[in-house]
Amino acid sequence: MFNQLEPAPVRADDLAAALAPFGQSRMLPREAYVEPAVFEWEKGAIFSGWHCVGHAADLEGVGAQRAVGSGENGILLVRSDDGQVRAFANVCRHRGHELLACGATAKRRGIVCPYHAWSYKLNGELRKAPRFEFGEHFDPAQFGLTQLRLVNWHGYLFVDPSGQDADFDTHVAGLEEVVGPYRPEDLTIVDRHSYELNTNWKVIAENYQECYHCNAIHPELSRISPPTKRREHRPAGDLDGGLDVDR
Repeated sequence: MFNQLEPAPVRADDLAAALAPFGQSRMLPREAYVEPAVFEWEKGAIFSGWHCVGHAADLEGVGAQRAVGSGENGILLVRSDDGQVRAFANVCRHRGHELLACGATAKRRGIVCPYHAWSYKLNGELRKAPRFEFGEHFDPAQFGLTQLRLVNWHGYLFVDPSGQDADFDTHVAGLEEVVGPYRPEDLTIVDRHSYELNTNWKVIAENYQECYHCNAIHPELSRISPPTKRREHRPAGDLDGGLDVDR
């Protein structure tokens, strides 16, 4: 997914080899992996729009809350009274304090800031601000949590923190007929593994995208789904996870 507003800060000549036809292409140039300016561009052009932040099964029952991301990308996921999952910027409207620590979970009837105890309803409306008088000079309706665009797509929760990405249907165009029949919304999470990798995110993505290593590293997978009998699926939308389908 790309929300490209301006070219990436990498010289076009240096990108030429990476953009060459398959069989002639090479890796991205060094600066694409190590230059801070490139990472800043990526945060705005790649990671600010629709991205998957979890599964609906992570939020079981009304009041379930989960914080994902950190800093300016912090998101608070909440199961509201109506049973729907909502996404909010994970900051209190008073002093901008983090409402829930990154990776933490909670389950309660409201959202409470740990700093000054401002509390919010599960739909993001301000419920109480200690020692503030809700009078003509303070309108609580103006201080609700900032709600973010969220779509529950077959159980997968996608959030657009920028609020400026394309319609979600456009983002996943061409994938409904591939993903839908598997009904991932009925899946139950039974285990989770988290890894902290000291490397640029593109190195991991590139490793996943190619299966040159599959026969040696994943022989069991290769027996079930041989790399030589697969074809790449190129959806019409922006979401592209390197999906292959058997021939």
